[in-house]
Amino acid sequence: MIRFAPKKKFELKHTIKVTFVFLFLCGTSYLPLMAQMGDKLEYKAESFVGGTKDGESYKMLVGNVIFTQEKTIIYCDSAFFYDKTNSMEAFGHVKIEDLEDSVTITSNRLLYKGNGRVAELRGNVVYVDDSLSLYTDNLDYDMTNKSATYFDGGKIIDDVNTLESQRGNYDTEGKMMIFNDLVRLTNDDLMLESDDLIYNIITKKARTDTRTIITTKDGKKLISEEGSEFDTANNTSAFLVGEVDTDKYLLRGDELFFNSKLRSYSARGNVYVLAKEDNIIITGDNANFWEDMGIAKVYGNALLKKLLNEDTLFLRADTLVSIDDSLEIDKRLLAYNHVKIYNNDIQGKADSLAYYLSDSSMTFYKDPILWNEGSQITADTIHIIVNNGTIDQLRTSVNSFIISEDSIKNYNQIKGRKMTAYFNGKAIDNVDVTGNGESIYFVPDEKKSEC
Repeated sequence: MIRFAPKKKFELKHTIKVTFVFLFLCGTSYLPLMAQMGDKLEYKAESFVGGTKDGESYKMLVGNVIFTQEKTIIYCDSAFFYDKTNSMEAFGHVKIEDLEDSVTITSNRLLYKGNGRVAELRGNVVYVDDSLSLYTDNLDYDMTNKSATYFDGGKIIDDVNTLESQRGNYDTEGKMMIFNDLVRLTNDDLMLESDDLIYNIITKKARTDTRTIITTKDGKKLISEEGSEFDTANNTSAFLVGEVDTDKYLLRGDELFFNSKLRSYSARGNVYVLAKEDNIIITGDNANFWEDMGIAKVYGNALLKKLLNEDTLFLRADTLVSIDDSLEIDKRLLAYNHVKIYNNDIQGKADSLAYYLSDSSMTFYKDPILWNEGSQITADTIHIIVNNGTIDQLRTSVNSFIISEDSIKNYNQIKGRKMTAYFNGKAIDNVDVTGNGESIYFVPDEKKSEC
């Protein structure tokens, strides 16, 4: 018995070995092949063969290959499994189901490192979760750190936007995307371009820190030199050192806000507005622009500059409002509170003013005072008519009064209900008075005055 026991033990081992080889060689039925439990990859396939590569043994699995690890399932047509490193290479119809994060990924090829739970997917990669779909050719998916990184180009589509870039990282747990290099965000209303972008999948808000260009569907451009914040769900944006360029206006400011749905813009700090068709520049502290209504409002140290022939008209006020209209004659600019106006021909101030762009005529309201070549004009309302860039007539109504200094320091005066002053060059040539006209005129060669 002492000799027989070892022999029996040997025969038992031999039987097991033969049976294993038989099953290995057959491979005709679906054969479950289970690895160690825990973090070890578990696998099954229709058939497999063993081999050695670079000194490391492997198993090649073929046909309906399935790997599982915790809540991760990997499908493929064929695979190499390396038991020592707990890793695998998969080929053909690769599919990963991450049940923990409700993520599905498909690709042509896969290298999966089971110990670190990192998947390197290559070729026609499609990443899908509840929030988005990601398309690329190269994706690294870290299941431990909950992040997916693509390089060499990728595209993400959610229910609002399409985002493209050369490189991107998706924090699957925090639902945040970081894009770099040639970033482009598009939706039904606009296209955003930048070299960097952070995007919240849940709130649909995006932020950039580099030069950003937004082009609306009607071709208008919004440009930020130092980045922006953009709410894609509500189509609103906030720019730092921003610029809006439309067919009719150029708007700049230290901060620029845009609402695509309302088609409105606002700017804060060092505001600059250029009305292209009328060659008018307006600066100020703040500005609002409502595109559909054709209204632009600048307030806080507002200043208008307009070139008239070889002269420049300057107009200051607390607030300036530009009103665009389909009728050229109704296009106007309104100024109110502490209005001041000056150029080489005329200077003045009033509570408010209306400036008509079609002919450069102006109407001053509420206690206006104008000065021209030694004359001072006051009335309840003063209207200036411009012809060929120079003042042609000045019309006043209610409590009209003109006082002028002559060459020997006398003050000639005219008053009445209404007046029309005609200009010859830059100075008043003659005045017509209508209603209750009175005049005090000093004749140079007489000491008495006539009235």
